[in-house]
Amino acid sequence: MDPLDYRTDADSRLGGADITISVTADQARALGADLQAIAEWTHTALTALALLRTGIDPDGTETTPESLHPAITAIDTQLLPRLQGIKDAAVRRHASLGGSLGQLSHAMDSTKSTAQSRRKAILDGPGRPSTWEKWATDGPTQ
Repeated sequence: MDPLDYRTDADSRLGGADITISVTADQARALGADLQAIAEWTHTALTALALLRTGIDPDGTETTPESLHPAITAIDTQLLPRLQGIKDAAVRRHASLGGSLGQLSHAMDSTKSTAQSRRKAILDGPGRPSTWEKWATDGPTQ
C-alpha cells in the first residue's frame, strides 16, 4: 500500500487537494507529538508556496507582510532546523552502518569530495551532534 495519497478534485476537503501521509503504528508512536507539529508546519509551508505564486492569501485577499509571518516562522524556526537535524542524523547513521562516500555522494547529488567534507563536518565538527540531530534520534527533551 502506498503511504502517500493525493486527492485533487472537488471532493477534497477544501475543493482543491488533499494530501494523506500514512505511517505505521510504531512510526506514529516514535514520532509522538512531532507528527502533528511537523504536519502543521508543512501545511503552512505549502500554503505559503501557493501564496507566493499567486499573491493571494487563503482568505482571498492580497498578500501582506503580516500574512507571510506564519510561513517565515514555521519554515525558519521550526521546519528547517528539524530537517537539518534529520539529515545530519541520517548521514551519521549512514556512516556508522558502513555507508560509502560513493553512496553518500549519490544520495546528496554531489561529488565525493563534497560528500566527504559534509560528512566530516557532521561527524567531527564542533558542537556535534547538534541539538536538532539529537532531537532527530532521541525525540524531544523532557
